[in-house]
Amino acid sequence: MQAAVMSYCLRGALAEDEQSMDNILKLAAREEIRHLEIYAGGWDIDGDIRQAAEALKPLADDLGVGMPVMGSGTRLGHLDGSRESNMAQLKAEVEACAILGGNVMTLPIVDGQPVPVDKPNAIVGVRFEQMLPELVAQLQELADHALKFNVELAVLNHCFLVYLGWHQKWLTLLSERENVGACVDPGNYLHYGHEEPEAVCRELGGMAKMARAGNVAPTPQADVIEQFKIDGRFQPWQAAPFDTGVIDQVACYQALANGGFGGVVSLKTAGNHPDGPLAAIRHSWQALNNAVKKVH
Repeated sequence: MQAAVMSYCLRGALAEDEQSMDNILKLAAREEIRHLEIYAGGWDIDGDIRQAAEALKPLADDLGVGMPVMGSGTRLGHLDGSRESNMAQLKAEVEACAILGGNVMTLPIVDGQPVPVDKPNAIVGVRFEQMLPELVAQLQELADHALKFNVELAVLNHCFLVYLGWHQKWLTLLSERENVGACVDPGNYLHYGHEEPEAVCRELGGMAKMARAGNVAPTPQADVIEQFKIDGRFQPWQAAPFDTGVIDQVACYQALANGGFGGVVSLKTAGNHPDGPLAAIRHSWQALNNAVKKVH
């Protein structure tokens, strides 16, 4: 396995007016982080992402920072007129991933359960099972394009349509594309679905294309209730330092390795530290490297 850090994570250690991708790369180099996951959803680009990738790659090479994976923020699965524009953007991002030297791109599925109002049962939404034909068709189209650039697709467990391990499993199986699999995020299994992370990692080890690293801790019940009374937000989980949350990281990675996974594990969140965001990143980055070394 290869440890990396997500640009989204490093961005929080920079002043708001200094959060360009160039500066994130330079911060990675200063911290001796040699593998970076570029998150396109947090990349301020004016124009074509492929041209931005071509401009960024020489700097990364000069700094000695590799970019083996890229995260897309563009959602697959739209049913309305935005389907074509989103697919075109996803295809451009696949090409940008390859330009950066990456061979895996993560992507999220549409939030919630989108149903055109003129369709039956629109008032109650649509189950994952009912969305499968469209999701599979779009994933196959994107995978066929990605294959031309030697890029694999890793579907995220994120938000409220594809957020459980069995969702990722069946999307992978039904797509029938060798370059389609799961991005395993143990923290998200708890956060979105209260699903036991280690069990999911055992299930998906042979289907995982990459993993996202982070840890969570339960928010005290009194705090959850108080926050809900204030603004209606329901937050039963909170980000925690990598080695202090409730997830057994080594057990999760070992379960993935037992299934054949040996790819990138990218630090997504670092939790909090009394000395600030950069100290939190340093702490969690070291803990991630220690965890990866324990996997056999």
